[in-house]
Amino acid sequence: NKIKVLASPLADNERTKQVDWDNEKEFTFYFDIAIQPEINVDLEKEKPVLYDINPTEEMLNKFIDDIRYRYGKVESPETVGESDMVYGHLEELNEQGEKKEGGVDTNTTIFVDKIALETIKKKFIGKKKDDKIVFKINKAIKDVSQLASMLKKPMEEVKAFTADTSFTILSIQRMNKAEMNEDFFNRAYKDKGIKTEEDFKKIAEEDLKNTYKKESDSYFVNKLTESLTKNTKFDLPVEFLKRWLVETSDGKLKKEDVEGNFTKYENGIRWQLIEGKLAETYLLDVKNEEIKDYYKNELFPSYFPVPENETEEQKKDREKHMDELATNMIQNKEQTKQVFDYLFENKLTDCLKKNTKYTTKKISIDDFIKEVSGKKEETKKEVKKETKKESK
Repeated sequence: NKIKVLASPLADNERTKQVDWDNEKEFTFYFDIAIQPEINVDLEKEKPVLYDINPTEEMLNKFIDDIRYRYGKVESPETVGESDMVYGHLEELNEQGEKKEGGVDTNTTIFVDKIALETIKKKFIGKKKDDKIVFKINKAIKDVSQLASMLKKPMEEVKAFTADTSFTILSIQRMNKAEMNEDFFNRAYKDKGIKTEEDFKKIAEEDLKNTYKKESDSYFVNKLTESLTKNTKFDLPVEFLKRWLVETSDGKLKKEDVEGNFTKYENGIRWQLIEGKLAETYLLDVKNEEIKDYYKNELFPSYFPVPENETEEQKKDREKHMDELATNMIQNKEQTKQVFDYLFENKLTDCLKKNTKYTTKKISIDDFIKEVSGKKEETKKEVKKETKKESK
């Protein structure tokens, strides 16, 4: 009958009599079900703000430097510079300044410009191969997970690690920035036909703005999610949903847990219904072919680069191999679900932009961060995460 059921049916154990499996041949089971409410989502009433984030000149210059380093050349200088990568042997020292028995004894890499303490950084500058540097590595590397990886220790142990360490330099590597010429422009942005440094800077700025565009789009959707969840009115079978949350939680939730946090769960359920209505109204769907295309066009190119002077036969073989690999990857349900969610999110964002009367506001990245961090409302991701977690 195409009944749109909300949540899932729950067994009515009071009405279902005890079943005699051995002697009875006909059985009657009773279930309680909830019907999805009728929903009318009016996007034209929504007037959200879409932020056009502008990077600072300093950010753009750093972005360009990162690209130049990515396509630059590696050399092995005799002495350590401020931005060099230093590979060496690290040893933990005892209180007497000697190698500690059973202590840290491993090879690792240190990026000089990432050293947190300036006094330790200065110890590295100018040093040569086979030179030894004594310092407290927990003062140099503040990221606990990175430090745990370098020391090959569990994170809990690393938090209490305060010993002196000795680092003997085995090699020094320096990445030099690529020259600003046509060869570099073509490698960085293939098929863009960039001829001048000025044109390169414009393309790079657009590239950087697209990075911020994802953040802007995400915030745009989050704010609309909050507004639509609040303003789209429809009734829900509250008591049924409370019972459903408890009974389908595999014992993780008790009645009092749900009672105390039901507003959060209810908002998540409301948004899922609104999202479903939008998908139905605006035909938002992601087909397997689109997922395959994503794998082939977005994920694979870095693993299957187009060789110079590729023949037609080589092209066919490469595309055939990518197609077969994409077909196999679709069988991985967890990975495919992630790609589906990503592509659906893009379609939903485009739909919301197209069908709402939004205004565009130019903003600096600093002001955008203040805007985002200053908001205390629950985001769409948090709402969906809680709902999905409890409904499993």
